[in-house]
Amino acid sequence: MKNRKSSSSRKKSSLKSFLTELREKRIIEILAGFIGGGWLILEFVHWILIDHYRFPEESLDITLVTLIGILICTLIWRLYSVLDKKVRKIKMELILIPLIIVATVLFDTYIFFQIGEPEFEAVAESKWKNSIAVLPFADISPRKDQEYFCDGITEELINTLSKINDLKVVARTSAFSFKGKEMDIREIGKKLNVATILEGSVRKADNRLRITVQLINVANGYHIWSEVFERTLGDVFAIQDEISMSVAEKLKIKLLKKEEAKLKKRGTENLEAYNLYLKGRWFWNKRDEESLKKAINYFKQAIKLDPNFARAYAGLASAYFVYPDYSPVPPQEFYLKARKAAKKAIEIDRNITEAYTALAMVNLLNWDWSSAEEGLKYAIRINPNYATAHQWYGEILLYKAQFDRAIKELKRALELDPLSLVINRNLGVAFYFARQYDKAEEALQRTLELDPNFIWSHIYLSLVYIEKGMYGEALAELQKEKAFATSARVMLMPFVGIVYAKMGKREKAQEILSILIEKSKHTYIPPSFLAMLCFTLENNDLGFKYLEKAYEEKDSWLRYVKLPVVFDPIRSDPRFKALLKKIGLD
Repeated sequence: MKNRKSSSSRKKSSLKSFLTELREKRIIEILAGFIGGGWLILEFVHWILIDHYRFPEESLDITLVTLIGILICTLIWRLYSVLDKKVRKIKMELILIPLIIVATVLFDTYIFFQIGEPEFEAVAESKWKNSIAVLPFADISPRKDQEYFCDGITEELINTLSKINDLKVVARTSAFSFKGKEMDIREIGKKLNVATILEGSVRKADNRLRITVQLINVANGYHIWSEVFERTLGDVFAIQDEISMSVAEKLKIKLLKKEEAKLKKRGTENLEAYNLYLKGRWFWNKRDEESLKKAINYFKQAIKLDPNFARAYAGLASAYFVYPDYSPVPPQEFYLKARKAAKKAIEIDRNITEAYTALAMVNLLNWDWSSAEEGLKYAIRINPNYATAHQWYGEILLYKAQFDRAIKELKRALELDPLSLVINRNLGVAFYFARQYDKAEEALQRTLELDPNFIWSHIYLSLVYIEKGMYGEALAELQKEKAFATSARVMLMPFVGIVYAKMGKREKAQEILSILIEKSKHTYIPPSFLAMLCFTLENNDLGFKYLEKAYEEKDSWLRYVKLPVVFDPIRSDPRFKALLKKIGLD
């Protein structure tokens, strides 16, 4: 009994002695100081560096890890003598502290090199403090011949406002979907998910301009600000600057000097070159073969007048890149021209987002995946509001079969451009390749509600129906696409053959394949499409022949090779693995 009491007494005495030592070594004060000081430092990083100066979110993680490392080192240094009162041959703190420092530095370095990925993922709507849609300006000129100029002014304002980090700006595609429509501003704001709308009109007579602008609160439909600018045509650049700065001021956005300079930066001082550039953009957005030819011509004329007009080169690069999608031509020649124009734009202006996006996709089709991905990341850093850069970055992730990240990035693009046909469609494509067929059908049907004739939407919907075993519906969707896709009808046929093969009508599918092989001698048909039909018919040797041809001809559709269901039976074939390795997708 006495032994128990003496043991208990010794324990109390040891605990008391230990607490006394802690007080003497000021351990408690150190802990309290670190808790209070660390909290203040973390608040500073969060509210000042991240929220105000747009530092990466990972800055908070690096700060926290560093603080914990410092705290552990301090505690070891102060606490070690408390725990070991005996004479020591080895001072363990001199070994432990460097180890903790090394571990902290390694951990911080690891976090640092992760910076860049999350910023391209989907961002919650609540993060944006301000949001705006710029609706197409109305042409009220006497001759009603200034549509291209009105559209150009609108597009320039969208492009300029997009450079403000704290402002979410709806992309051109969605904003222009309301062109010519009489709708309540509140309804438009709800559809685009924005807080404010900027609308206006342009009256041009001879060399005089009258531009009326109104900034409207979507919640109540009231005007926040309105202004009338009466100037000469030569003042159009200054008017754009004034409108952009006024919008920022009325939305209470505090611009950093760097952002203010970006808002006032112009690509050319040559008004005629600028006018030709606006015409080029106007025709480029029409997205058909003849319009793209005109766009290319106007961009070239603008460059001739001002050889240092970077945005005209970027427009030319974009026109060359998309042209093969709307014309039955071998694409390689146009991709080479797109590369040259994009590089020239970047040589003139290192911060031109459109040029980096075009160049990135050309690099992708040369199977230079790292350059393509880095180029799109850089484009997004320059302009986080550029929906196309997010869209194409999401597509690169899709080609790599990184489905979750691809879908998040495409949703981010859709947030910036909610009524974009191509982004809505390609979100459905991503769901299809991720084998999420119900979601794919929903997204593709939503696209067709916006435009029943949007290219490739019916084709992908037919592929969804194939996987659901709905072969009749699949054929019906292909017939709908055939009704309007006049120049690309031959490209539909491989998919018709796939449906027949899946239905068990192999002779009909084989007949289609024979016809396509003969046609391909005179008309360009993507070899990868022919390969898909061959593999569906279990003609693997011929299928690999066409895949090799697709590689040699730089068939742009080959970028999807890792994804289609029809390739599942041959994925273990050494020839397929060798192809993936050659194009960097192994």
